[in-house]
Amino acid sequence: MRSLGLTGAVVLGAAPSVFLLIFFYLKDRYEPEPRGHVALAFVKGAVAVLPSYLLAQAIELWVGRVWLALGGVWARLFEAAILAGAVEEGAKWVIFLALIYWWEELDEPLDGVVYGVALALGFATVENVLCVLRDGLSIGLLRAIFAVPAHALFGAAMGFYLGRAKLGRGRHGSTVTPAQRAYRIALALLVPLAFHTAYDFALIELRGLWVYAVIAALSVSLWAFVLRRVHTAREDSPFRGEAG
Repeated sequence: MRSLGLTGAVVLGAAPSVFLLIFFYLKDRYEPEPRGHVALAFVKGAVAVLPSYLLAQAIELWVGRVWLALGGVWARLFEAAILAGAVEEGAKWVIFLALIYWWEELDEPLDGVVYGVALALGFATVENVLCVLRDGLSIGLLRAIFAVPAHALFGAAMGFYLGRAKLGRGRHGSTVTPAQRAYRIALALLVPLAFHTAYDFALIELRGLWVYAVIAALSVSLWAFVLRRVHTAREDSPFRGEAG
């Protein structure tokens, strides 16, 4: 398992991200994003791993690793909601708002989804490569099926609400009030945080077949949630009538 080496780990760790990124990129039919910008969003997500890791380590030291290990269900919920959900989704949310939200290329609602997915998959790819190097092929395959798609879907949800915050419904003449914008920016963090917390808490708390059953149910729900919004965002594109 550990004989994969760095090259094998990178290939295995990155393959599901490449597939998912292409899948969501092709959903943007009317005015596809410049590939260089999508790649740049991916790189920004990869870079976000380091500050989120350092912040998580600092929080662990602050609350105490003994409490995290022996504190029961509340400690496990804290680990899922704060150390995983809030730290990771917060890092991606800050980077999106600070560095991607203002791009001129983000000019139709689905663009937010594409950039959110790229950002999240950059983060997930680094995590996945490190996990494959540490834990081997079997863990890498499980993460390819569950964890990496989950990150993509968290990012898609985040990008959807940030696209709505910037562009409204995306049609010509669409306006967004300051209150609507603030509400959607908040949802861009809270929705992926809720899904991420539920996902990680199930992994930490459950055992046996219950883990797979709950994770599968969460995955199906999240796919349905995201694909419905992808369809809505695409249909709201101001470039829809210009296609073809």
